[in-house]
Amino acid sequence: MLLFPQKEEKAAFTEKTFYVLSARADVNERLCQMLHLAGFNQIESRHQRIGQIGNLELSPHAYGVIIDIENLEQTDDIITAVQAIVPRNVWCCLVGDSDSIVLAQIFSRHGLFYFYLSAQSEDLIQAAMNGVVKKTQRKAIAISVLGCKGGNGNTAISWDLANRISQLRKMPTLFIQGGAGSQDLDLLIGCKLVQEINPVNKNLDAMSWKEESFPEVERELFDKYNFLIMEESIVSADKEVLRQIAEKSSCLIALMDRSMASIRIVRHIMEIVDAIKRSQRAPKRLILCLNDSRPVTMDMLSLEDIQSLLGRPIDIYFPYRKKGLLSALPFLQRERPPIESLTLKVLGESEPVKNPLLRQFGGRKGKR
Repeated sequence: MLLFPQKEEKAAFTEKTFYVLSARADVNERLCQMLHLAGFNQIESRHQRIGQIGNLELSPHAYGVIIDIENLEQTDDIITAVQAIVPRNVWCCLVGDSDSIVLAQIFSRHGLFYFYLSAQSEDLIQAAMNGVVKKTQRKAIAISVLGCKGGNGNTAISWDLANRISQLRKMPTLFIQGGAGSQDLDLLIGCKLVQEINPVNKNLDAMSWKEESFPEVERELFDKYNFLIMEESIVSADKEVLRQIAEKSSCLIALMDRSMASIRIVRHIMEIVDAIKRSQRAPKRLILCLNDSRPVTMDMLSLEDIQSLLGRPIDIYFPYRKKGLLSALPFLQRERPPIESLTLKVLGESEPVKNPLLRQFGGRKGKR
């Protein structure tokens, strides 16, 4: 009697779609052949390298993804890329040319299997077949947008970032408004908050968070999301709260203005992030953003002064813009909108080359 359920279970998972991603034709063919021999009938092969995939469109019946990383060993970039393109409920593993145990352990800590292609082919297929029973949970990408000065547009930029990530990646995304923020989530999503998590559109939900620290991303409540974007004001946050947020975030965005007060807070964040990197050796990115939400006056710090005080360059600059023709016609602007540059930087993507035809509308590019 037990044989029939077992056959039904095997048929169920072998009919699921498996994806193989490799820029190498021979590796692609070899992996597909191994999966066919194991009984998987629906296999899609894509000749792509992990760093070149902007959006991985999977079918609703996707079961697993095998990604060939060749001889790459930049683990932080690979982990970020996988988190950004593979849904958390889809089994995923990496294969490559390195037999480093340390490399495999690093990926394992982030819920990713790694197999040495030359010697662990059988282990790979066995893991793929067992994945239907036991899946290693991958963490979501936790992004904290930290307002280092009141009234500098932190909520608007955070909300735009969450929308753009959900549109670009088409992955489940959750926007979280922290307790120290503006508390206007109902106005942002355009409806009354009636439950803990409120749907905004197909890929974006939103919630209000009353505690100061970043939520526990391991909670079952957040299992469906690939991206968690938390907006929080840290003007009055103490050192312990800042450290908790930094420890739980994959990427931190410090949004400042030209005041010394916000510069001091950013310096403090930089020290905390550096300390965590030294002690835990955990991948942690800090993006510095300067937002001129008001017209710049002579008594404000210059961009050069700010970068000198911080000891590193500003990553993204949001200039003050008057309402008028340029804001109404974005295609006439010379520069890419800073929110787009920020989105690409968070996702670990390089900015595409500008179309030479569009440059003709803007004329010659002047000095910054």
